Amino acid sequence: MEGTGRLGHLVAGLGDQALKLTVIGVFSVIALAVTLIAFLSEESFFGIENILLLPHLYLIPIILFAFWYPKRGLQITIIIIVTLVVLTLAFHYWGMIRDPLFMLLNSGVDLMIVFALALYAKDRDLVERVLREIVGQYRERRSRPGKAGDLFSHDVSEIVQALQAGDEDDREEAARALGELRDPEAVVPLTAALGDQSRYVRREAAKALGAIGGDRSLSPLMRALRDEDRSAREGAAEGLAMMGEKAIPSLTRAIDDPDWHVRMGAVVALRIIGDRTAMPVIIRAAGDESRFVRREAIKALGRIGGTEVLRPLATAITDEDAGVRLRAAGALGRTGMDGAIPLLESALEDRDSSVRIRAVQALEEIGTPAARAALEQHGEQAGKT
Repeated sequence: MEGTGRLGHLVAGLGDQALKLTVIGVFSVIALAVTLIAFLSEESFFGIENILLLPHLYLIPIILFAFWYPKRGLQITIIIIVTLVVLTLAFHYWGMIRDPLFMLLNSGVDLMIVFALALYAKDRDLVERVLREIVGQYRERRSRPGKAGDLFSHDVSEIVQALQAGDEDDREEAARALGELRDPEAVVPLTAALGDQSRYVRREAAKALGAIGGDRSLSPLMRALRDEDRSAREGAAEGLAMMGEKAIPSLTRAIDDPDWHVRMGAVVALRIIGDRTAMPVIIRAAGDESRFVRREAIKALGRIGGTEVLRPLATAITDEDAGVRLRAAGALGRTGMDGAIPLLESALEDRDSSVRIRAVQALEEIGTPAARAALEQHGEQAGKT
């Protein structure tokens, strides 16, 4: 099979992280050595002025890092800033460059151009195309009558191998592909991937477990709500939401978990599910001690709606946390009820400008004569003051 052969070739080339880091290190050492030689020279190096040579040599390892690790945006940015500033100041101090500001601007422009080209050239579509092809072939086999014995071919095992042994991008794409396959046999490797060193892999593994569903996916996803990374926790919440009603009992119990990360993730999942039977626990979470849990609970009340949300929203619109008040104003606007208008009128005087703006928008969203009258009255009062 052509798709399988290409994926096998891809898997065979995995585990090259040490080689990539070695190449980056070698170029870094070369750049440092050339810098020292240029420093010992007086005006030029092989006929090239120092100001044209340095610190441009350090672009090479940085570009390689950007090319091979495109998701390390924050780390790359820090490296770029620190490298430019430190080297420019050092070279200026040693008399190798005369105008440090010009060098920073010059090198910065070069970095931005080449860095953008390097990221553009990074082609992750190759891995995605191969995995999509295998997923399509796998589903086609499953749809054929009389092929039940051929459901679990070596295609899935190779994707699992990529999940376990590939680089970060490959592991992420493999986790996503296993979620698309929805093969129960992938639950075990995906559960193990919840402990992957990459937050992106953990996020996709959690979503894939939710797509597969089943009792075996539930407990790992609940544990994944404790992940130290926000995006990974959001992936776990999305995965639990994909399981729908099956996950609601566990999510409602999680509202009492001592870890606020778990409580927040449970509220997020319940909001996405949108089942009204969970409203009592969401209302209770609106009074949680953690402002982050309260924020998500208020968003959930606004999303699910109903007359019972007005009372907790009335409390939330006066919350000590501006983020809670902001979300309460938005939730009140989504209710569309005149009963929300007095609460929003009070928010028009909030000490936080973003809350006041959101209250105006919420009254406009309600759009009833009473809401328009409240806006007009507030405008007149503001004009008098």
